[in-house]
Amino acid sequence: MSGILPEAPARRAARRVAADLRPGWPYLVAVVVLGLVTAVAGLAGPWVVGRLVDTLSVKDSFAVVAGAAGVVVAAGVVSGLGTWLGQVFLSRALESAIARLREAVLSAGLSLDSRAVESTGRGDLVSRIADDSREVSAAATTVLPLVVQSLFTVVVSAGGMTAVDWRLGVIGLVAIPLYWSTLRAYLPRSGPLYRREREAFGVRTQRLLGGIGGVRTLRAYGAEATELRRIDGASARARGLSISVFRFVTWAFSRNNRAEAVVLVLLLGAGFLLVDAGAVTVGAVSTAALIFHRLFGPIGTLVGMFDQVQSAGASLVRMVGVIDAAGHAAPSGRFTPAPAEGLSLSGVHHSYDGDRAVVADVDLAVRPGEHVAVVGATGAGKSTVALIAAGLLTPVRGTVRLGGVPAPQVDPVCLRSFVAMVSQEVHCFRGSVLDNVRLARPEATDAEAHAALAAVGADRWVAGLVDGGDTVIGDGGHRLTPVQEQMLALARLQLADPRFVILDEATAESGSGGAERLDAAAAAVLAGRGALIVAHRLSQAAAADRVVVMDHGRIIEAGTHEQLSAGSGVYSKLWAAWQGGTEGR
Repeated sequence: MSGILPEAPARRAARRVAADLRPGWPYLVAVVVLGLVTAVAGLAGPWVVGRLVDTLSVKDSFAVVAGAAGVVVAAGVVSGLGTWLGQVFLSRALESAIARLREAVLSAGLSLDSRAVESTGRGDLVSRIADDSREVSAAATTVLPLVVQSLFTVVVSAGGMTAVDWRLGVIGLVAIPLYWSTLRAYLPRSGPLYRREREAFGVRTQRLLGGIGGVRTLRAYGAEATELRRIDGASARARGLSISVFRFVTWAFSRNNRAEAVVLVLLLGAGFLLVDAGAVTVGAVSTAALIFHRLFGPIGTLVGMFDQVQSAGASLVRMVGVIDAAGHAAPSGRFTPAPAEGLSLSGVHHSYDGDRAVVADVDLAVRPGEHVAVVGATGAGKSTVALIAAGLLTPVRGTVRLGGVPAPQVDPVCLRSFVAMVSQEVHCFRGSVLDNVRLARPEATDAEAHAALAAVGADRWVAGLVDGGDTVIGDGGHRLTPVQEQMLALARLQLADPRFVILDEATAESGSGGAERLDAAAAAVLAGRGALIVAHRLSQAAAADRVVVMDHGRIIEAGTHEQLSAGSGVYSKLWAAWQGGTEGR
């Protein structure tokens, strides 16, 4: 299993949250004031009941009852308005902060070094941006308002019970060591448990994405059952941890219920003795008992919600970890590649997670305007070489030069004007066809986007769409065929107008029907540009200026198509098999 992205230290995550909350400090101040007012208003009910007990035990008085009812109603109105306004202000402060955090995490995820994403897997990153973000958002909008309100109620009620009679207040303090014993057992175990749960969710997501993305490969090798067992294993671990969390929280609840029962019995017993001695009134004991009973709900909320707060905290450190991982990336370069220079790899070596080398001692150069095809069996290291050449993956060892400048020193603004890549995986974002093309150059006009579509031969089928270039595609929009998606990707490349193009099986989805169309589109994009082509059809290699054959991460043959096909090496055998296959079709 691949690793996961690092998590941020708790203090670092807290500082990040504090910085995001700073713009909303007026709302937070209002929340504190309203919380105190609401908690004090909540004491009106127990206080009024205590007064009624003492008053009505002496004489019957409807006026006293009516007045008490009026006080309770007024206190209820104040409490309700205070709670509502407090939640509104807290939501405004928290939701704005969470929005800033989500945007920062998404931005960091998009700017992460490709090597980090490749080594950890996309599932962990997707889980942090989606699942963890949702967990933190839910806690901020639903859990934290209840927790804050409960905290105010507990603090103010404890003070109110002491104000009734200090001896009853002291008895109420017995609950503190009982609750503290629960927290001492709960806190050290809960944090790691919730972190393992969130990590298990990330691994489960990673397994699911891997299985969905590689479904064709799994079917080709009949390995569906094996991958399903792996997915089941990851899901079972996530499910088991969730059940452990539930059991753990239930255990904490049972200890709190025990503490509440013990203290309430002590409070009523001590109250009986104090009343018998004439030290306090029955009404005072009733008030103290009702105030303590009033704490059951808030304390239960604090314990019940604490698991969600802990889970949100575990998600928070994972989200901030993405921001930190992007911030720790190597500093951007500031040099511009020379137009007359080519693209070169020298002594390049790469491996994932310290495993065996997927690329070893690769020396490869592509001159301006030259087309070099890379062929080889699956797993030979072709795609890794393509990623390294495109500047999307940093090799473990070796040098990559773009226009004579080492790749890490190339100005990022100039990087994509020098080299750009299209892979077999193409994504259409929700938006118009023209907007999707303009991803390569946002400032491009509609005319320039249409020209790019025309250059790759996509203008004809685009014109046939319901709204032409304004037709909405992507999630929920018009569904493009695989050939159309690949042509759209090539149109983006045409609009970007780089000096060098990397095609990593960019026409592999064409099938027999669309092969000629995509080959023609690719040829139009490659015209006048240097290119490194990971070829899945040897017809592409035959059209290249030079062919490189890879096996187990190494270059084993290199030369023109004519030289290699006339020899007795690996390429000649591949070419003979290819010709036999095409003649048989």
